[in-house]
Amino acid sequence: MTRPRATDSVTGLVFRRYAGPSDIPILTEVLRAANLFDDTEEIPSEARVANDFAHPDGFDPTIDAFLGELDGRVVAVGDVRYVRRDDAHTYMVSGAVHPDERRRGIGRALLGLLEARAIERLGTLPDDEPVWIDTWMPDANVGFTALMRDEGYEPTRHFFEMLKTDLDAAVEVALPAGLELRPVVPADMRRIFDAEAEAFQDHWGRRDWSDEIFAEHLADPDLDPTLWRVAWDGDEVAGVVTTFIIADENAALGVQRGWLAHVSVRRPWRRRGLAAALIVSACVGLRERGMAEAALGVDAESLTGALGLYERLGFVVRRRATSWRRPLRPAATTA
Repeated sequence: MTRPRATDSVTGLVFRRYAGPSDIPILTEVLRAANLFDDTEEIPSEARVANDFAHPDGFDPTIDAFLGELDGRVVAVGDVRYVRRDDAHTYMVSGAVHPDERRRGIGRALLGLLEARAIERLGTLPDDEPVWIDTWMPDANVGFTALMRDEGYEPTRHFFEMLKTDLDAAVEVALPAGLELRPVVPADMRRIFDAEAEAFQDHWGRRDWSDEIFAEHLADPDLDPTLWRVAWDGDEVAGVVTTFIIADENAALGVQRGWLAHVSVRRPWRRRGLAAALIVSACVGLRERGMAEAALGVDAESLTGALGLYERLGFVVRRRATSWRRPLRPAATTA
C-alpha cells in the first residue's frame, strides 16, 4: 500500500475537520483568495460552497474535509472525495492555501493529510482492484505543478478554458429537421439531467451522475433554466446546453460573463449540426441578458471534435489546466 510522503512540519500549523455550516464563510474566503491570486477565475460564493457541502457526493464533509489553522487563523482548506471514474476507483483531492501563507510547506502538509485520509478509506473498496488518487489545477498555479511533480503525480489530461467575446455577432441558426427548442419546465428537469449524463458517458473521465448530484444541481443558487437551450425530438431530449450567469463571480472579476456549463448531444443526434445551433442560441440568450462574453471548458484531447467546433464558433483558448494522478494502491498481482 502506498503511504503518504513525509513532510516537514510547519510550526504552529494545526489541521481540524470541518465543523459544520459555521465554517462555510471562512472556507469560502480562503478559496476565493487563492483562486483570485492564482488567476483561476472560479470565485465561489458562500451560497455555492454551502450547496456543495449540503449535497455531498462521494464524501462526508464532517470527516473528509479539513481546515488548516496557523496561529488560530484558517489558512488552508481541502477535502477528499471518492468517484468511480472510467470504471476505476479514484479519490479526488482538492485544496487551497491562502496566498499570504504560500511557500511555507502548508500545501505539501495539506496534500499529505488528504492522501492519508484517502488511504484510510481504502477499506471500503475491494482488495484486489487498483485505486488512484487524482487532482486538478489550472497551469497558472506553478507552485502546485511543482508540488505534483515532486510528489510523484503524473499529468493525465489537459483542459482548456475558452472564451467568446463577440456575442454581438451571434445569430440564431435553424435546428436540424425534426428538432425543436422548448422552454425548460420543472417536470422535465430529471429527464434533461439524465440525457446529459448519458451523453457524457462517451467522454474521458466518465462517471455516474448520482441522485445527490441532481439534488445539488436543483439547489444551485445560480440556477436559471430560462437560459438553457434544450432540443427535443418528440419526447426525447436530443441535446442540451446548460447555461449559467454567476453574478457574484462576475462582480468579483469585473466581467459580464455567462458559462456554458455543459454542452451535450446524445448519440442518435450527433453529426447533424445540433451542438453548434444550441451553442449559438445560448450565446444569443446571454447577450439578451446583458452579457458581453461566454465561457466554457473543454477536454483538450477529446476525440469528439468539440475543440474544433468551439474554435469555429469564435471561442479562443484563455487558460489551460491539467489533471494529475498517481497510484494510491496498485492492482493485486498473482503468483
